[in-house]
Amino acid sequence: MLPEMLVNARVREIALNREEAKLARALAGNCADEYVAADSPEFLAEVNVIAQELPLAPRRAVNRARLDEAKHAVLITGNMLRDDLLNDTPAHWRDPQSEEARLSGFTLMLWAALLGDPIGWTTQQDGRILTDVLPVAGHEQTDVSSSSRKELTWHTEDAFSPYRADYVGLYCLRNPDLTPTTLAAADPLALPGWARETLAQPRFLTRADDAHDQDTTRPETGAVLTGPPEAAVLRIDRDCTVAAPGDEDARAALELIFGQLDAGLYDFALAPGDLIFLDNRNVVHGRRPFRARYDGRDRWLRRINVTADLRRTRAGRRSGDDRRIG
Repeated sequence: MLPEMLVNARVREIALNREEAKLARALAGNCADEYVAADSPEFLAEVNVIAQELPLAPRRAVNRARLDEAKHAVLITGNMLRDDLLNDTPAHWRDPQSEEARLSGFTLMLWAALLGDPIGWTTQQDGRILTDVLPVAGHEQTDVSSSSRKELTWHTEDAFSPYRADYVGLYCLRNPDLTPTTLAAADPLALPGWARETLAQPRFLTRADDAHDQDTTRPETGAVLTGPPEAAVLRIDRDCTVAAPGDEDARAALELIFGQLDAGLYDFALAPGDLIFLDNRNVVHGRRPFRARYDGRDRWLRRINVTADLRRTRAGRRSGDDRRIG
């Protein structure tokens, strides 16, 4: 069987065989024995080198996927995960976690290192680089990832900032109802010429979503599409992006691309052991609603932001952006 295939046309799946999965878990275990935490400065300084010890065939497949500018996501399946050792899904992302959950963090960091460097926000989850996506009681109807009954509408991750991640990594630890992640990609060539030209100009304002500390983040004016239409980079948030006040052409163009992304939205359900890296330059993502049980078995993902150009991120930090560099 080929180790790599296409899923939903633009999601590249890399399926680990049992031996590859055992080797990857053993490597993560060695890291867990040696380093205090998966997002400790000591481990982050070494992870790009250590990741070269991951199995060769899937490592090559990740590299091929990295070079595919048209991909929506890279999916790595077959990771070994011991649900019996995970303990309960935490009630809050601040709660202590089991050793198995700690090991999952090292696994996510190792695969992420094949695509770039991990980064985080000082304004999100107490500045953690490795974060958790799980339902929190009282957040059911909010617009953040700890919601449940309300759909998490599609967005480019951290669209408010020009220094946002290139990839968003999600490692599924639990998903009892197979609640789907949603994905969509824009097709600029299918838009009228005037709309493409308008969307490529800095005529739009995007505020930070409620996952960030609203007192320290600043709205950014910018373009929705950058680069050539056949390989445009997307920067948009369904709830947080608006046209500049009084700019009716910008508002009309924004409505066109909103409609295109709404129509193209598709579901992608992650199962335990699935690890996906969403290309934050090419696609938007969200999540369908679900009913949280708060019984210790709820949906639980670990999350990491990855930049392919750490120099650009460091420049953002020097300019006053609230980015934490791993």
